Amino acid sequence: MAANHLRRDGLIAHATESVIGLATSAYSEIGFNRLATLKARTLGKSFLVITANLRQVLEVADLEVPLQGAILDSWPGAVTWILPPSKRTPLWLVSEEGEVAIRMTGHKQASQLCELVGPLVSTSANIAGKTPAKTLNRARRYFGQEVDFYLPGELGEHTRPSKIIHGIDGKTIRE
Repeated sequence: MAANHLRRDGLIAHATESVIGLATSAYSEIGFNRLATLKARTLGKSFLVITANLRQVLEVADLEVPLQGAILDSWPGAVTWILPPSKRTPLWLVSEEGEVAIRMTGHKQASQLCELVGPLVSTSANIAGKTPAKTLNRARRYFGQEVDFYLPGELGEHTRPSKIIHGIDGKTIRE
C-alpha cells in the first residue's frame, strides 16, 4: 500500500536507521513539492535521496569521484554522501551548489520500499526546528492527514541521523 502511494505522488511516513522519515518518489516533482511545503523547507535547501542498490545510486549520482572506494565501502549503511548529480538526476534533487545527497540505506524496510518504487527522497519526520519523530504517533501529531500513509516498521539501531560526508573532499558535514 505504501508503494502505491509513492507511485502516485504520495507522501509516506516510514521507519529508517534512526528516526521516522517522510518519503516520496525521487522522480515525483509533485511529491517533492508537497514534501518541501510540509517540511517548511526554504527554496534551495535540498533533501537526501535513499536507494536500495548501486544501480539506483547511479541513476541519481555520479560516482566518478576521488572517494569512490570509501563511498562504496560505507554502503549499505547510515552514511550520506554529497556527490555530483548524474545526467538523469531530476533538477529538484540538485542543490544550489550543483550536488545531490545520497545514501544506500541499510534499513531493511526502507530498502524494500526503494526496490519497489525506485530512489526515494527521504527526510526526518519533523517540522524545521522540532525534534525528529521516533514513532509513527509522533509523526502523525506533526503532520496528520497531510501524509498519505503511515507505514508501521521498526527503527534501526542508530540513535542519530546519518553521517554526511562530501564525496569530493571528504569533509564531514554532519557527524
